[in-house]
Amino acid sequence: MNGAPEHSDQPDPDAIKMFVGQIPRSWSEKELKDLFEPFGAVYQINILRDRSQNPPQSKVGV
Repeated sequence: MNGAPEHSDQPDPDAIKMFVGQIPRSWSEKELKDLFEPFGAVYQINILRDRSQNPPQSKVGV
């Protein structure tokens, strides 16, 4: 990755964004980050939520 220091606070300019579907509706950003961090630094996570649910749940689920 362009010689950028591992786990810096900013992503490498060549870093990619990735869409992940079919996660459990109850998962939080922390659980998703914990799943992917063994493979490299995670800089940002956005889970789309259905705010009409109480509590809000992810819109992508089983």
